[in-house]
Amino acid sequence: MRIMRTNQSYKKLPAKAFYCLLILASCSLFLSSCSDWLDVKSDTVAREKNLFENYDGFKEALAGCYTTMASRDAYGEKLTMTDIEDLACLWAEVGSTNLPTQYYLMHHQYDNSYSISAIKSIYSTLYTTIAQANFILNHMEEDGQNITSKDARNVIQGEALAIRAFCHFDVLRLFGQMPKDPSRQVSLPYSYKSSIHEQASYYNYNDFLSRLESDLNEAESLLQQSDPVLKYTFYQLNGSGSDPADLDDDFMMYRRYRLNYWAVKALKARFYLYTGQNSKAYAEAKSVLNAKINGEPVISLSGIHDLDNEYFALPNECLFALHNVSLVNYSVSVLGGNPTAQTGESMHYITQAMFERQLFANQYTASNNRYLTLWNRNAVNMQGIVRPNIRKYYYDARSETSTSAAVGITLYKQCMPLIRLSEIYLILMETTTDLAEANTLYKDYMASHNVNITTDFESLDEVRSLIVDEYRREFYAEGVMFYTYKRNGMSTMLWNADEMTEDEYIVPLPDTEYDPNA
Repeated sequence: MRIMRTNQSYKKLPAKAFYCLLILASCSLFLSSCSDWLDVKSDTVAREKNLFENYDGFKEALAGCYTTMASRDAYGEKLTMTDIEDLACLWAEVGSTNLPTQYYLMHHQYDNSYSISAIKSIYSTLYTTIAQANFILNHMEEDGQNITSKDARNVIQGEALAIRAFCHFDVLRLFGQMPKDPSRQVSLPYSYKSSIHEQASYYNYNDFLSRLESDLNEAESLLQQSDPVLKYTFYQLNGSGSDPADLDDDFMMYRRYRLNYWAVKALKARFYLYTGQNSKAYAEAKSVLNAKINGEPVISLSGIHDLDNEYFALPNECLFALHNVSLVNYSVSVLGGNPTAQTGESMHYITQAMFERQLFANQYTASNNRYLTLWNRNAVNMQGIVRPNIRKYYYDARSETSTSAAVGITLYKQCMPLIRLSEIYLILMETTTDLAEANTLYKDYMASHNVNITTDFESLDEVRSLIVDEYRREFYAEGVMFYTYKRNGMSTMLWNADEMTEDEYIVPLPDTEYDPNA
């Protein structure tokens, strides 16, 4: 197994080097007018047309999609750190006074006003992102010729399609029916509209899947023609090392922070796994794992390197991540992570018993870097009670004053992982029909945790019995576990005393939304 190189250098630093990241992080003017764009009126038509009269306008519009995705009502918090993890009962319950939204979501009481508000904001932000992507796609048909480069057109159109699919997939996973043995049929809106005020058509489960898969396939086809990730590794596209990518268009750098070709392949693997198409999930995941550029892996597991450098979100194994310049401004108050601060009662944390006796039960913890490094294991509250909290989104900017440290912050610490290579390993372990392959994959996977596995699984059933626990350990505060429980139709959750049924797994559509399922 190849571990990421630790002697990184950055040759393309100033001015243009971080253009594509900066545009993703600084779209306040763009976002302030999003509501106008999405509710198109006669006085905004000229502004629309002006936006898409050149390549820069398309880039700004695409950046706006990612900025909306990184907002706290979506993947900046609620669909990674808090609300979605509350649904999976991953955090210690603190009662209905300090964190009422957490309390009611953990108990799956969707008719409570706090739950209703949280669900509505998530739903609205997902469809706002979808509408922004549709806005780009509609103007690509009308004004795409204003982008003179065919490769740039393909990439922007491919990413917009992938964004639309990514958000619709999470609508499906949250609000849709059970993927395995459903008794309730649920129809959902698949939107091709560029205004959040236009009613999208609703589709049954199979038709919704068909549209989602079509978007993914079209995105893959476009990106396969033009995405630089097919010529350079992610490492090179970060402008790193002795042989960085040298592109005329800086907007094509830093591809892990956008829905690139390999991210779409990984998303397809996730999609097929969720919908029970295991052979397809295996094929897509295998293509990502085996991907090479000039004999070098496109991406490798990075646990040892990243955690040694306090890159707690494991950015070097991200196939798709969001760049969030505001992350540390609020993540500390939400999750903690500061090793010198007390655990506040308004934070999301776990108890010492949850951490030691259950999360890492029967694990070799003497060298496990997730156990040793990723958590503040001995954090205490004001009463001196140990309350472990996760460090995934924490960094101390005050101690990072050099130029190279600033580069590290921008590239590796302001990172919100949405698809990581670790998930590809788990998908392959779950879907392979070859026990020897499963054993090899697990050994490589655990090597990135700094754990040497010397024994083999004796059956594929034994492998699959491990998967749920491993998802829980690996993807804390990344918004993965609720979907893992749901796709498996599990009647129980760790740390949840209530039985899970379809009523608990199918989050109801907001009351303000037309609901054909009522």
